[in-house]
Amino acid sequence: MTVTGSPPQAAAGIRLAALLAYPGLIALALSLERPELRALGLPLLALALVGPRPRHWPGRLLLIASLLIMVVVIQLPALALWPPGLICLAVAGYFAATLRAGSRPLIERIATLVHERQGRQVEPESLPWMRAWTAAWAMLLTLIGTTATILAALDQAGWWLAWITLAAPTLFISALIGEYLLRRRRFPDHEHWPLRRFLALLASIRPEQVAR
Repeated sequence: MTVTGSPPQAAAGIRLAALLAYPGLIALALSLERPELRALGLPLLALALVGPRPRHWPGRLLLIASLLIMVVVIQLPALALWPPGLICLAVAGYFAATLRAGSRPLIERIATLVHERQGRQVEPESLPWMRAWTAAWAMLLTLIGTTATILAALDQAGWWLAWITLAAPTLFISALIGEYLLRRRRFPDHEHWPLRRFLALLASIRPEQVAR
């Protein structure tokens, strides 16, 4: 018996497709000189964030709200460019908030979860490293979010599209791989996973798993 795909995998595929379609729709609106088409991107972005069938009411509310806001954005197309920057700034704020006294830095939470899945424990000497990289990610996401928000405020759709689809992912992936390579050099005695497995483990983590 062949299984073509489980519901979670199907939902993940829909979310990924919606995420990729969002900038594609902005590019289409730009090429056709039809800025009102950008409004269709809001439901796509909401779908990418919460999936087609969110289990909790905030997700359902977001999907409904995206449809209602879409009507407004048809008249004010520049608003369709704002969400990615604001989301990045919100995530940057969350990274920074985990640095407060009495809280575990977000990178430490992620590393602990990944290690526990492999039956291992985080090495204590790497904790300062994780705190420093949590701060670094907060700053990087602030840079990405601030730039995207400024371009959206100026309604520079072409530059915004280049930043969101090319520059920002390049910065993000470079930082992710750079941290991995620097960590291997900084802690040569620690056990390190191959890069492909490391990225796969990170991708398997859901936000709610590191919320505490």
